[in-house]
Amino acid sequence: MKQKQIDRIRAFNRFYTKILGILNRHYMGSPFGLPEIRVIQDMYLHPGRGAKEIALELNMDKGYLSRLLKKLEEQGYVCRSASDTDGRRDIISLTDSGIVIYHELNASADRSVEDIYGGLTEEQMEEMIAHMDAISNLLANDK
Repeated sequence: MKQKQIDRIRAFNRFYTKILGILNRHYMGSPFGLPEIRVIQDMYLHPGRGAKEIALELNMDKGYLSRLLKKLEEQGYVCRSASDTDGRRDIISLTDSGIVIYHELNASADRSVEDIYGGLTEEQMEEMIAHMDAISNLLANDK
């Protein structure tokens, strides 16, 4: 890869990170950062997982995930229970409060997409989504 290509990719990453507000401590005006939101989302979309599976899915350091889960548990959004098939393994689940917060975060994410992209024409939206799909396909096929 050429340095000019690396520089352009990094410049785009910085631009898009800023557009999405990913570096904000409280992402999308929520009390959570992006890592916590992704953990909550993963637990909602894939119930019955343990910490190991969540860490693998999110490509997250296990120690960091452990600290996030402890914080979410202390806040009442997450609970642990022993696995029915392996007593050494905990299943991590959202509490009722965690499910409510997931739906609030999901609605906020939808509003954020509207805010960021709502000014584009239908043609521009389709073009952008096609480019997003192309990037996703190129990177997924490379792994």
